[in-house]
Amino acid sequence: MNTTPITIRNECASVTCQAHGAELLSYKTAAGKEYMWQKDPQYWAKTSPVLFPYIGAVPETVTIHGTQYAIPRHGFVKDADFEIARQDEDCVVLQTQSSDFTSSVYPYDFRFTVTFRLAGPALEVTYGVANLGSQEMPFLVGGHPAFFCPMEEGETFEEYKLVFGDEAVPDLHLAYSLFDNDAILYENLQNRSVRLIHGQTGKGLRFDFPDYPSVAFWTPVKKDAPFLCIEPWCGGTMDQVPDTDMLKKKYVQFLAGNSAKDYRFSFMPC
Repeated sequence: MNTTPITIRNECASVTCQAHGAELLSYKTAAGKEYMWQKDPQYWAKTSPVLFPYIGAVPETVTIHGTQYAIPRHGFVKDADFEIARQDEDCVVLQTQSSDFTSSVYPYDFRFTVTFRLAGPALEVTYGVANLGSQEMPFLVGGHPAFFCPMEEGETFEEYKLVFGDEAVPDLHLAYSLFDNDAILYENLQNRSVRLIHGQTGKGLRFDFPDYPSVAFWTPVKKDAPFLCIEPWCGGTMDQVPDTDMLKKKYVQFLAGNSAKDYRFSFMPC
């Protein structure tokens, strides 16, 4: 397990990730302000797991074309060891691919890359999925980054709100009770952008997810945790969580043999 920090930076920010799970660990402004949740097992011992090739709980197995496979909860990429495929001062590309283990729980040959790139104050995150086989490959894919909420001392979680770029969607004023039944999912927004901001100061962060048809928001149930996850998904809906047949998931992706596709999201302070 390679947890050695990998850091990229520019004049606006610095970002740290690790090869194990290609997990994003830190986003700091040039002034040193941290926006990413810093793992605390009391609440949640992750910061930003990568979800592939499945999203959601797996009580027993996942069904693909009638066959059952022991894919772990939220897939296995979050626990894979990646290699650095390329690194520059402001960009790093991490890569993993199918193995004997993955083939035993997911019968497809694939390559999966995670690219972190700083563009001014914005961190652009790209998940690249490549089907190395000849048959069509189904999968779910998504992100799970956690951000401090509140973001400043003296503030509270309930003082924050989600403001959607889709003007038809009302603001969501945060309260821990909203998450008593797990994540909240929004689908098919006309504008795939959302801001997590303080209700009075208007400060916070902007999150864009152009390649994902849905976005979920989550904080642990009844823990009053000081963070909120913003999760872009190509996965099922919340009512589909008990059904682990991958091909029945609403936003299941299909990739033709010997082809590839990118899935992007980005965020920046606002």
